[in-house]
Amino acid sequence: MIFLKKIYKLIGTGFTYEQYYESMNLALKKLNNGHAMLHYPYYGSESDSFFQAQKNLTDYCISLLDNLENKKILEIGCGNGIQAFHINANYKPSKITGIDLNTANIEIANNEKKNSNIKNVHFYVGDAQNLINIPSNSIDTVLNIESAFHYPDKQAFLHEVYRILKPGGEFLIADILSKRKRGFKLWSKSMIYNFWDKTCYDEGFQKSYLEIRYEEDITCQVKKGWNLYHKWMPKIEKKDFFQNVAFRLFYYINVKLNLYFLNNKQQYQIFVGYKSAAAA
Repeated sequence: MIFLKKIYKLIGTGFTYEQYYESMNLALKKLNNGHAMLHYPYYGSESDSFFQAQKNLTDYCISLLDNLENKKILEIGCGNGIQAFHINANYKPSKITGIDLNTANIEIANNEKKNSNIKNVHFYVGDAQNLINIPSNSIDTVLNIESAFHYPDKQAFLHEVYRILKPGGEFLIADILSKRKRGFKLWSKSMIYNFWDKTCYDEGFQKSYLEIRYEEDITCQVKKGWNLYHKWMPKIEKKDFFQNVAFRLFYYINVKLNLYFLNNKQQYQIFVGYKSAAAA
């Protein structure tokens, strides 16, 4: 019965936002023998595991920011919390707060926190477009990695980033952009996508008074990371044959779709910027 339930979730992965991430958590846990981050891989070496390639992306993003030690960090779109734990262990911030709209992700994050007995990392369900629990001018660094393309009102999100940052505070947004002119939206009761193109982002930052000091297209390194997928597939055990086949098929389809879109319709862009120190 549990097996059939998992297969059902995998089959229905594209039907709703919540079901997609529940399926992804199941598949990545199967692949990595534990929860993994919920973002794309970044190529480091041919020997990288999937989880290492995910950490590569996080570490590369962090390398573009000022030192995070003793900083207050807000991770918007924190997923299952695994990235926040990695940042906490390796970059020594004073506090990390993670928010995500998906209740199941936050449940996983809080369970992992409880099991690890970590005190300075906190998670709650929240809306990136209306950060009602975050005071103005209170955050040193905002991280938003692979989440913004889900936001129906991305301009409201950027205004919130400006509001909550301390004057002089930094932000990093890593998002999947559309190559189409002016981007595109796909809204339904089940899934929400709001892919901006580069021009939309440039205008959005201007409207929100956020300053950009660095930006980079890392599509090539991300595609190179995805192309290692054949090395990551778990071995099929006879006692678990059908379940392993189902998870491998789910993962294979997702990899191929991601590569198709990155090759033809999308780019992976990083924006690093700050709130002016002169801001009130």
